[in-house]
Amino acid sequence: MTSKTTSAPKDAPQAVPPIMARIAHVMASFGISPLPRNYELLFEALNGNAGVAREIAALGKTPDQASLDSIALRHALPSHNVLAAGQAAGEAVRLLSEITRMTEENHRQRAATIQELEEIAARMSRDPVLGISDFSSDTVRLLSLVRDILSADRAATARMGDLQSHLDGLRSGLSISREALTHDPVTGLANHAALLGHLKPLFQEEAGETAALLLFRVEQLKEFAETHPAGAAEKTLKRLAAIFRQSVKKHDFVARTGPDLFCLLLSDVDREIAVNIARRVAGRVAEKPFPFMDRELPAGFLTLTVGVSMSDSAKSPAMLYDQADQALAYAGETGIALRIYSAEVADRSGRTYRAGNAA
Repeated sequence: MTSKTTSAPKDAPQAVPPIMARIAHVMASFGISPLPRNYELLFEALNGNAGVAREIAALGKTPDQASLDSIALRHALPSHNVLAAGQAAGEAVRLLSEITRMTEENHRQRAATIQELEEIAARMSRDPVLGISDFSSDTVRLLSLVRDILSADRAATARMGDLQSHLDGLRSGLSISREALTHDPVTGLANHAALLGHLKPLFQEEAGETAALLLFRVEQLKEFAETHPAGAAEKTLKRLAAIFRQSVKKHDFVARTGPDLFCLLLSDVDREIAVNIARRVAGRVAEKPFPFMDRELPAGFLTLTVGVSMSDSAKSPAMLYDQADQALAYAGETGIALRIYSAEVADRSGRTYRAGNAA
């Protein structure tokens, strides 16, 4: 649970989130360029991805950009996979240009050979005796031309093989990029983009089953991640992900949508069932101790605050998620561990409540 907080004056400067302050400090300390993709890389390192943290630390002071990009590519971070796909595409274009140049040269050689043959045939037609006497010297020249053509064919075939390999790599890179764009690299769960995509079918049918979206905030997780080594946060996140996976049926959906946010999408449930499942998951987390290095985080160290929304009260995937987020925010402000989206929550946010099929 969280206590109610007062809002800062409108003209007060906005506080920098601790994680962003830490990223800025690391960048300044290690001489890392403040590129957007470097922010993403360091966010991963400081937010639970121990593998990324170790590899960056191994680079020492003032790591070069190529080494940083290499780490990000190995860990399939979205912005870097787009960069890798662009590099592979550029290499494919270069190979295509080279193959085109080789093909044009090959065509010129073939045309020259054909012209030579036509000239020999014409001489032999005009004067067979003279044509035959000159044929020996013509043969040497023709053999040289043919060897050049065969050599060019072999080179072109080899470069076509290189091109195929690069295209296969590009295809693989794009596949990795798609995976990275829809999955959380620490837990392997679906991310926010994948969740919204999974919600779309709920609003594409005239009369579908009612679904519930449960948005959980793990209290104390941010503070824990910011004050302990990256490996500790990563292990904790993976254990939390396992709890959420084990709490749903086969056709339900689990996602991690933020540093301390997890989601469950439950199909064919009513409000009572959704609330009971939310309480059951919260109970499992609260009663579970989390191993941490050579000691253990006691049961109750991490707790869940939950916001619930129902598909019959929303008109789109984004609205359904927004409603769960509003309910979660209200739960946090009022100190109540669970809130379901309702007219009261909507009124607090200045929204119009859509009653749907149930009260």
